[in-house]
Amino acid sequence: MSDVWSEYDRWNDAIAEVIFAPSEEVRPVYLDLEDDLVDELAAMLGLASTTAVDALCDAVGTTLDRSDGPARVFAAHDARMRKWIRGGRATAPPVLGVLACFSLAAEQMAGGDGMAASNYFGRLRQVLRWRFGDPSLDLAYRRVAERYWGELNRWLVQEEGERGIPTAYSLAHRYVGLSVSQALVRSSDREKLKDFFQSFGFSPGSQVAPADLVPLLDSWIKQAHCPVSASLARLWSNGQARSRIAEAAAVTLSSWDGSVNHRGPDESSMPGRIHLTLELGGFPRKRFTVSALFYVPQAQLGRTVQLLTAAPTTSIDLIPDVPGALGLAPGSSLHADDVLAGVLRVRDDYSGMTLERRPTRLVAFREDELSRRWVEMQQVMLGDDLRLLVEDGLAHRVAEILAVVARPGWEAVTPYEGQPDGWTLFTGVEVLNHPGLLIPADKLDDLSALIPLTASTLKVSGGFAIPGSVRGKWHAAMSPEIRAVSDAPDGFTVRLVQLDRSSDELEERQVAEWPDNGTGVVIETLRGLDLPDADYRVELIPIGQRDPASSTMLHLRSGETRDERQWHLAESICYGPGIGALGVATHTASLSVQGHEVFGSPDWSPVAGDTPPRRPSWSTDVGTRRRETQPMRITVADPNSCIRTGRHRENIETVQLDSKGRPTTSWVYGHCTTCGLRKRYPTRPKTRRNRAEPAEPQAQPIHNLTAITPVATSSDVRNWTVALDTLRHLGGGPWASLEKVALQIEPTALFVDQFSRTLESLGHISIRRDKKTLRPVAWEISPTQLTGCATGEVAFNGYWPAGLFNEIVLALEVDGVGTEAEGTEPTQYFASHLGSEAKAVADEYEISVVPDAWRELVMTLPPLSTLLDRLPRQSASADGDISWFDVDDASWKRVENYEAQGAYRIRKFATLDVVRSTEDLERGTYARCPVQLSKHLAALMLGRPLVAYDPDQRLFMVPVGAELPGLYGRALTAASCLPPALARGAGAVAYRGVPEELARRIFDLLTR
Repeated sequence: MSDVWSEYDRWNDAIAEVIFAPSEEVRPVYLDLEDDLVDELAAMLGLASTTAVDALCDAVGTTLDRSDGPARVFAAHDARMRKWIRGGRATAPPVLGVLACFSLAAEQMAGGDGMAASNYFGRLRQVLRWRFGDPSLDLAYRRVAERYWGELNRWLVQEEGERGIPTAYSLAHRYVGLSVSQALVRSSDREKLKDFFQSFGFSPGSQVAPADLVPLLDSWIKQAHCPVSASLARLWSNGQARSRIAEAAAVTLSSWDGSVNHRGPDESSMPGRIHLTLELGGFPRKRFTVSALFYVPQAQLGRTVQLLTAAPTTSIDLIPDVPGALGLAPGSSLHADDVLAGVLRVRDDYSGMTLERRPTRLVAFREDELSRRWVEMQQVMLGDDLRLLVEDGLAHRVAEILAVVARPGWEAVTPYEGQPDGWTLFTGVEVLNHPGLLIPADKLDDLSALIPLTASTLKVSGGFAIPGSVRGKWHAAMSPEIRAVSDAPDGFTVRLVQLDRSSDELEERQVAEWPDNGTGVVIETLRGLDLPDADYRVELIPIGQRDPASSTMLHLRSGETRDERQWHLAESICYGPGIGALGVATHTASLSVQGHEVFGSPDWSPVAGDTPPRRPSWSTDVGTRRRETQPMRITVADPNSCIRTGRHRENIETVQLDSKGRPTTSWVYGHCTTCGLRKRYPTRPKTRRNRAEPAEPQAQPIHNLTAITPVATSSDVRNWTVALDTLRHLGGGPWASLEKVALQIEPTALFVDQFSRTLESLGHISIRRDKKTLRPVAWEISPTQLTGCATGEVAFNGYWPAGLFNEIVLALEVDGVGTEAEGTEPTQYFASHLGSEAKAVADEYEISVVPDAWRELVMTLPPLSTLLDRLPRQSASADGDISWFDVDDASWKRVENYEAQGAYRIRKFATLDVVRSTEDLERGTYARCPVQLSKHLAALMLGRPLVAYDPDQRLFMVPVGAELPGLYGRALTAASCLPPALARGAGAVAYRGVPEELARRIFDLLTR
């Protein structure tokens, strides 16, 4: 028997190494034994490729118990699974070989041997060498399928994408669908499905019921030039496996990030495209910005393209942005009036493509859940978060339609600064109905984008998403809501099921159930349920059916349940001497700083004698001035065009016929020759011989939305507390993960910078900077610390999960010590002092108590001239738009070159911040530098420090945008453990509660 399991384990280990190999590339992974993988597995195991699959089936089949009914068939595998779980799931799941056979059975459903394509269990008996007429294997499969596939998914989630993103989900057919999701559609066809998603305007990551994809897939696959493989086309034409194929397509769509792999020169079937993006900023001021994404091959490579519709043609720089697309380089912008009314056309010489976007009178923007960007979409999806930008002539009609099709709570907002005249913006839009006859189906209509692509949806949205390679993670304190729409004839129920994997067996517990009560819509927030950190499944079940029509996974987490793998992988970040004060790795053990605690021997030099000036030396209106870049202009349509009048000129494609005079496609498109608005028409209208095929789909039922909970307000969006606790859950990681957290508070790069610098200065996080560019590349949550302030109070800094925080607060109450919170961005917590009970808790959990942290921190800092000497340097060879920092004015001034000492910003494909000293001018170099530091270095060169100190209020001030970097800012902030505040009247940022001793030491460092 040991030989049996030895052979099985060889296969299990080989599958783990080949199919689930560790990779830096985060990608969906399928347990699908395609030919190339079989070849690799065979080579690894020393087998012939032609016999490898049979050898796998034999190896798995011999491990099954065939003697005593369904409960015993997989008993040995169950025992091995329990042992693996008790061992902490440290290795690959021991059931990969079994799951591979489950997948093989799904692959063989394509027909043959006299069995229907839907006969999964007949295939499974063949694969596992089971007696044909014995149904015990069927029952045994149903007992283990969800558990085995679920453990594979959990392991992949635990591995945080290093071994792939899980894809084994059953959106409709509960048991068989899990295996079908892996193998019925091969990898080449899954890539082609991405073209299908683009062609029909699906947004990345959309949750779509498989039944809604069937008619769209049918029209796409039946094109004159079939876009899929011959085997999939045959399987589709057979008809019996369509629902299974649609389910596999729905899984692929849910894991799609928007990118399309280019298949070589002239092999991609999709043309390049341009989508607008919309930014409604609130930090540091309200503003309206329209930009664009350019979807081209090899979008990971920045390039220069030609803007053909500018007068004259001009070059613009593009840089990698969201997956599959390039965006405008820093310093470039589009003129919102022009791009909404004119044709945006560019030529990409790299790929040979010409991309074009024509204007429309209604532009629908969807919030992309990965990038938190609002991106233009061709047609809306039910339940998505939308913003609509509408030409004023259509605004009244749009409002009338939204009153019928949209969730209550939408509004036409007061125009933002920068919003073009003649356009109305609708926000808070969630379309839950088909408009029916409100939008005519027999002609071009400017509002056709409001016709949803599908008739049903089940999605989880809102709340605070936790970034990572695995989707569906949300913070438990700001959990999302469920949005479900279905036209099930007898109604439906939405069910929330908690998955408990704490024991050896997967246990399911129904948490809540919501019927649609005949409305066809269920909207339910999860916040009121006080759900614990756990895994959940959401199911939409039509009345009268057992299996869900659609389902999705939900993972609730918080700082209380750490992402253990990410904590293990996160780089340990310490600040060090010299340039290490900025977060650059110095690789020295003589001195290091973690949070507020100093390890080593800092320089205990006497206090310097000079006191900072009381008043700012810079212009105090610095906070109100900003440099305006000139947006790019393009030619716009004349006043009589359809974008102004709504009168379209339609051109309908010629219908291609076969040899018998029948249309070769089910649909043909008409489009406006001016604005490009498209309309799809059937090529086979209803006739006496074909009355069952109507010219247009019947009008969709309209649900009553009056009782639906209105769209939630955005009052809790700027929630720093939840964002910080999300960072505690993650523990650390690449810079991109912190960006995704910050963008949920305010979706701008400027806010990401403010968010990260604030948390760094407070000692909540540490930031690692690249030694060559000084750009942030990684972050880590700081250790759990109690920091003594100059006021005598004790602040909570670093990693404080809720359980530990509550425990020490209880101890403080026993000591008779009060605690208080101050501020909201972020909220800071203080105790007046530590009593004996609190000190005992701190000792028990090895919590660092750091009295007067500011005194030791400031002693670790080098003079500014030391930083200037140690900054990374390179040949001064960059070109682009150049600005010079005027110290007297504390502002940037455009210049022609960088041939003088000082601080510069150079913008082309990216923003380059540098300083040039006298020595740099002589050597022909410049030094890379964070922008805030560059301003102080420029002031050092001129002997005019950008510092002021008010001893009466104990405020240490620097100009707006010149906050002190790294440990310099942390030392100042540690005196009060409060973030710096904006002092508008002085055009300054003020560090609060700064003792004069500390102010003098920092001033001394900044002046030498």
